[in-house]
Amino acid sequence: MSLAADIMTKSAFAAHVGVSAGRISQYIAERKIFGDALEGEGRNAKIRASVAVEQLRKTLDPSQRFGANGTATRSAPAPVASELSVDEKPKAPVKPTVIVDPFIDEVAAEKLKQQKITTARMEREEALELGRYMLTDAARREMVKAVAEAFKVMEQGIPEMAKAIAAQFSVSTHDATHVLLKAFRDHRAKKARDFAAAAAELDEHVEDEQQ
Repeated sequence: MSLAADIMTKSAFAAHVGVSAGRISQYIAERKIFGDALEGEGRNAKIRASVAVEQLRKTLDPSQRFGANGTATRSAPAPVASELSVDEKPKAPVKPTVIVDPFIDEVAAEKLKQQKITTARMEREEALELGRYMLTDAARREMVKAVAEAFKVMEQGIPEMAKAIAAQFSVSTHDATHVLLKAFRDHRAKKARDFAAAAAELDEHVEDEQQ
C-alpha cells in the first residue's frame, strides 16, 4: 500500500476495519488511535491506516482485537431454526481468528502482578489492624517490659528468701539480704545485656507461614 493510499477518511477506515465511523471517533477520543496515526486535527482529521491498526491491536481489549486483514473480529449471529431450510443443518459458528499480540500479553501480566502486590499489601494492613501482626519495634518494647516485670517479681521475693536462709544458717537477715541482692543484680545486669544483643539481631520483617 502506498503512503497516499494508506491515509483514509474516518469513514473509509471504519469500513476497512469493520466498525462504525462513530466507533472510530470514540477510539480517537479515548486515545486508542493517536499521534502518528492521525493526519490533521479535529473533525477533518484523517487516519493513517497501518499505524492505527497497530495501535488498536495494542490498546483494545482482547475481545475487540483485529484479525490479520485489519478487520475487527466478531462472530455473525447464528440463524434461528425457522430460517433454516429442510435440507440445511445447523453449523457451529466459525470462531474469528485473533492475533495475540505479545506486547498486550506482557502488559496484562504486569497489571496482574501489580494487582497481586496491592492485594497482598492490603491483606497485611488488615491483619495489622486486627492485631495478628506486631511491628518489630513494638515487639521489642513488649519483650523488654515483660522481662523487666519478671525480674521485678523475683527481686521482691529476695527478702523472704533471705529470712529463710538466715534462719537456716544462723546468719543475720541483713547480711543474707545483702548477699542475695548483690548476686541477683549482677545476674540481672548480665542477662539484660544478653537480651539486648538478642533483640538487636531480630529481623525487621519475618516470613509469615500462616495463610
